[in-house]
Amino acid sequence: MRRAAPIGKVNHMPVKGLRPASVILGAGLALAASAAPAVGAADTTPPSAPGTLFHCPLPGAPGSGLGVGVSLCWGAATDDVGVTGYDVQIKQDGVFTAVRTTTGTGSIVSGLTLGQSYTFRVIARDVAGNAGPPSNEVTQAANYLSGMSPSAPPPSPSPIDRTPPTRPEGLGPYSVYINGAAGLTWTRSTDNVAVSGYDVYAWIDGAFSKVPAQVSTPADDKVLAIVGLTPGRDYLFYVVAKDAAGNLSAPSDLVRQRAMVEPPAASPSPGTDTTPPGTPTGLTSVSGMDIPGGVFLAWNSVSDDSGVPSKYDLFRQTDHGYAYEGENGIPRDIVSGLEGGKPYTFQVVARDAAGNLSNPSAPYTAVAQPGGTSSPSPSPSASSGSTCKVTYAPTTWGGGFTATVTITNTGTAAIAGWKLGFSFPLASQRVTNGWSAVWTQSGTAVTAENYEWNKTIKPGQSLYLGFNGAYSGENPPPAAFTLNGTTCS
Repeated sequence: MRRAAPIGKVNHMPVKGLRPASVILGAGLALAASAAPAVGAADTTPPSAPGTLFHCPLPGAPGSGLGVGVSLCWGAATDDVGVTGYDVQIKQDGVFTAVRTTTGTGSIVSGLTLGQSYTFRVIARDVAGNAGPPSNEVTQAANYLSGMSPSAPPPSPSPIDRTPPTRPEGLGPYSVYINGAAGLTWTRSTDNVAVSGYDVYAWIDGAFSKVPAQVSTPADDKVLAIVGLTPGRDYLFYVVAKDAAGNLSAPSDLVRQRAMVEPPAASPSPGTDTTPPGTPTGLTSVSGMDIPGGVFLAWNSVSDDSGVPSKYDLFRQTDHGYAYEGENGIPRDIVSGLEGGKPYTFQVVARDAAGNLSNPSAPYTAVAQPGGTSSPSPSPSASSGSTCKVTYAPTTWGGGFTATVTITNTGTAAIAGWKLGFSFPLASQRVTNGWSAVWTQSGTAVTAENYEWNKTIKPGQSLYLGFNGAYSGENPPPAAFTLNGTTCS
């Protein structure tokens, strides 16, 4: 038989969203002491359900600093011998867990997240450990607790701060003569209460990650940050402002900065390419193609001192960061899967074979075409006389890769609906997400199927699609490709 927790003690149970149980304080509503059961009597009768559970403005002890939480009250339960305590339970992932044991008919549960709603109930226990049925359930949003004495008037509700800071503007590089340091500067953000800090993100090995930064705010309106990274390597950065309530700003624009090599080398090693490509310009949307829930983007090509055409990385601004839309070998890209009629902001960066990055293009905002992503054509078929060629160009880093796939109709007739097929050589290789096709994978077999807007490939025309993937060990390319069941060259 389960025994009741000792009176006045807090159950130390792990609860998501709560601070340690030592900070969960009870209210001071006393319950009369219960009579002990007769010696030798076996009490098997549980208490009744507590009376109505409701949210009430219970005060805490003066100066207790309870912070954020919910205060609860309920009616007393009855028992044939006597009620000894109540378990206050909170619902997590569909299951109720006891977070507080009290002898009173009221309790404060603190350490919660401001503005988040929580569901509670209460059960009564007697001296023999019998647990009664639960009370009604109450759902209440956590708010600031009063911390006032019982004799004081109830406080006015404290407003919840849901206003984010303004986005950091004018992000740019500045020189820091420390080996491996990348300096950044921007105009400080503002907030309706106060900006509590900034998070700095860097593009490292194919993903943006928050990086440690020494942030300082001089007397003027500028903010300075120093990030320690790999000397001589190019990085993309963006910054997000935050306030004490946890609100995050929109991200700054992207900026490129190279981590300092200090002291500088006399000259690069022979054959070492340290010159970045030119900055992409002219980013704009292209009309004339039906792409429901998408945009067709194009920009001017750039040159590089190596003479090898640069690759292009496209980024889309999100609420608090950037999404990578993939690598392109040509200065254009189709972005699908967007919300029709909604504006989206993009920047593109050129990258040479040595990994040098250009400065990002100027931001460009495009409105996604109306409608959602279309379903693929149900029955792809190749017209008589069609042949095909597929090129597969992966860019691989530790544990991940991006593959650009080009389908070319080398035949004399149009392909009306298509389904590309191939198999990875290794079971560890997998597609994580893709674009310009409906990508599916079963085992090592991968298929990419057309959308309605790109179902037709005319003779001599090439179609560009691709995907991001993951692997372990090695990442060999597929040995063969088929289009509608026909092997391509």
